[in-house]
Amino acid sequence: MTRFKRKLLFYTFAALLAWSAYYYFWGQYLYVVTAYCGCPICINVKSYRDGRFASGHRVYWGGAATDPAIPFGSDVALLPHWPQDWLGVFAYLSGRRDFVAEDRGGKIKGRHIDLFIPDSLGGHAVARRWGVRRMRIKINGELAK
Repeated sequence: MTRFKRKLLFYTFAALLAWSAYYYFWGQYLYVVTAYCGCPICINVKSYRDGRFASGHRVYWGGAATDPAIPFGSDVALLPHWPQDWLGVFAYLSGRRDFVAEDRGGKIKGRHIDLFIPDSLGGHAVARRWGVRRMRIKINGELAK
């Protein structure tokens, strides 16, 4: 085996080891974080576009849709750890990382959080640019597992 092939094999093994360690200690607890607004594209059931969250409160900037296992009124804090996630929080969410569980969604199951973006902050365009991100979260001050 040539020296080049040994180095390549070593670096490949080291990268796999680093990735598996990352997943074991950090990645298995990541949540999928998406965004939505009040438009007909994001909320496709007409009766749900009444200006209220599932909890009964009027829609406001800072509400989030969560899994039914997270009770209404729970504080949900985003913990971005990659630079692009920090930049996304400042560019699209105006630096806000704390949200309140106020809503439910048909496709919000398990480790999925859906953030409400009001029209005053860009609505649908900002929700689309936010995309799908994976982050750790805290629920009521405790790291979510």
